[in-house]
Amino acid sequence: MSSLKIARTKETYREKIKSKKAGTQTNIFKSINNFENFCMEKHGTANIIPQLKESDEETIYDVLQSWINWNSSRASSTIRIHFSNVKKYLHYMGIKLFKEDIDNELDFKAPVNEDLYGMSIQDIQIFFKELNYKYRTLFTCQLSSLMRIGEMVQIKKKHLILDNKNIIVKIPAYMAKFNKGRTTFFSKEASLMLRPLLKKLDDEDFIFATNPIVHYAEVVVQQQLRRALIKSNLDMKYESTGRFMINTHGFRAYGITKLSRHDPNFAKKIAGQKGYLLQYDRIDDKEKLELYEKFEQDLLIDKDVIDKAEIKKLKDENQDLRAMTKEEQRKAIFDIIKNLPKEEILKLTNRR
Repeated sequence: MSSLKIARTKETYREKIKSKKAGTQTNIFKSINNFENFCMEKHGTANIIPQLKESDEETIYDVLQSWINWNSSRASSTIRIHFSNVKKYLHYMGIKLFKEDIDNELDFKAPVNEDLYGMSIQDIQIFFKELNYKYRTLFTCQLSSLMRIGEMVQIKKKHLILDNKNIIVKIPAYMAKFNKGRTTFFSKEASLMLRPLLKKLDDEDFIFATNPIVHYAEVVVQQQLRRALIKSNLDMKYESTGRFMINTHGFRAYGITKLSRHDPNFAKKIAGQKGYLLQYDRIDDKEKLELYEKFEQDLLIDKDVIDKAEIKKLKDENQDLRAMTKEEQRKAIFDIIKNLPKEEILKLTNRR
């Protein structure tokens, strides 16, 4: 009778987690490789697990603490993620770690809450001059759609609906963070920039990715952005982590911030965040697009496009004003003045 027992190795663990998303698998093995690099440097072998299995608990925790300290230059959140991934791997390999022992035996660097840099439209306009057309288009699309960079590098032409001035994006569940598909939109500005690139693509082609592996595709985009930031003298970094203050997540954050000022629930819905009102699940794409178009002006990037949109808005408001009765005009003007900053109201008063 053949034995059912299969020796557990790094490769069998790779098979075990194959059902997870490609990006998740990459991150798990990034943590395992980090641990193995430490083991090679400090103990002369990458695979220290056989020795750990023969060691007492005190030795195991001493090795893990040494590894945690070895990573001290990294962000505390990164160290925690690495530890969580390696802990599961060690459990699979026969080394069980328990929460109470972890809490008592291991010390992690306290998290540092930096004052996050708020990327401005002026910043974007400056470093966009150092990006080529493809990457300007990518980031314009990301900002206006509130998409994650991991989603941006996975979208294919077949995920787009091109019938309107605003391209509609159908993000499938497999590429979304919470395995929940959603609909979002590219601004008219982004859509206009993207259409020439789409002419060269087939339905199954990635729009922006240069590598089918998500992690590597993201790295290419990050490198392009960093080069542009360095050339623009906008390569500021956080002291605690050494990370760039302006990064690919900043475009999504900018879009969420702008849209949330108008409708926070709608912003959460199209950004794929949790906590939005369920009523937004019941409106169709046409209604969502109409709602998006109301706030679209705040998601524009190019200065000329912004100026034209502002002029159009003023003309539309002027036409609406002319169509009002005198009483309605007075009320509308009062409402506009009421929302002005105090210094602007004083200027108007002095002119009188």
